[in-house]
Amino acid sequence: MKLSSYINKLKSGDEVKSAESIQQQLQQIMGVPIGKVSLTDNVDPTLSDLLEKGKSDSGLASKAFLYDKLVFFPYYNGPEDKVAFTVEEHQITPRERQLIEALLAGLQTGSVQTHESTMSEEERMSRFGRWLLQQSTDESELPPEALKLSEALVNRMVPLLLQGDGSHQAWDTSYSQMNKLLDTYLGGDVLLVPLEQKEWLILANENLVLGGEDERDKDLSEPIEEVLTAFALGLYELIASEWGGVFHVSVAKPLLPTKGLPGTLSLLRETLHLGKLFHVSEHIHLPWELRLERLLYSIPDEQRRGFIQQAGVGSGLFGDTETLSTLDTFFQLDCNVSETAKRLYIHRNTLIYRLDKIKQESGLDVRTFNDAVLVRLILLLYKVTKSK
Repeated sequence: MKLSSYINKLKSGDEVKSAESIQQQLQQIMGVPIGKVSLTDNVDPTLSDLLEKGKSDSGLASKAFLYDKLVFFPYYNGPEDKVAFTVEEHQITPRERQLIEALLAGLQTGSVQTHESTMSEEERMSRFGRWLLQQSTDESELPPEALKLSEALVNRMVPLLLQGDGSHQAWDTSYSQMNKLLDTYLGGDVLLVPLEQKEWLILANENLVLGGEDERDKDLSEPIEEVLTAFALGLYELIASEWGGVFHVSVAKPLLPTKGLPGTLSLLRETLHLGKLFHVSEHIHLPWELRLERLLYSIPDEQRRGFIQQAGVGSGLFGDTETLSTLDTFFQLDCNVSETAKRLYIHRNTLIYRLDKIKQESGLDVRTFNDAVLVRLILLLYKVTKSK
């Protein structure tokens, strides 16, 4: 029985939910030893500190954590029944860790009778985020009833994904701080959903982003992609001015959260991954601008290397950072020589000299359509191949 199937059986009440039963079932399904440690007596001080940091506002155990090469999954099945399931770090995948974490969080909600009514907004959104990650490949289920999100998810919303990059302290911000900043910027109907560390999903009411139906009818000339791009840029500038640090933003088109949100979240995460891979100097990455990158990324690595080798253009040309910057900007500005020179803060003749040098070294003139397409493809393939 797969781990996801076991989760569904537990939700339906077909399994005994004791710690011993869960331990045995997880061990049988995963095929690796699953330990069980009591958390009520004689807890190691370091372990105790990690447990305290992982607690939610309600006092229940929250996320798994790593300690002494073991992954700990706290499970509180009542005031006197506090344990942690353990598994060696190298024997569990990130996906399995997320699934077990979501499973235990859901079971705790059901085991503590008073918890559902006292669940804080932050914990509801955190549990919603874990549910979304669990559902990333299965969109057939609705969010758990205990989260009481049915009313909040009935309107069309614009999903944005934020990911902090690096160890900048700005991305250790609390849920309340982030929520307050968003409320100041948007002034209304917004859901903030914590996902993994330094990662947030924002669901903004469609009318807040695009305006009401009457406003949209007045100006049909501006494509929705441009409106969403401007919205993402505004949010990026706001956060950058408030907290600084390095982070990335992606946005998708409006949708009903009850239909397709897990799939859209997967798309946004993939978009940020591709954006950071192919466009390292940019921080706003849009799904509709990365179609070619998505296609090239799906090509097996061996075939990518073979294509670059056959084209006869390789590291000798792209190993130069000045050439890379020139080509990236040139293609970004639709091969416009004058605009590229302005963006690079160089004289037009200097840019022409660089393009002539590229032609001389590669035999390809990027000022012609066919050669520009070929160099663009080779450049993208080189980036993704170099990163691996």
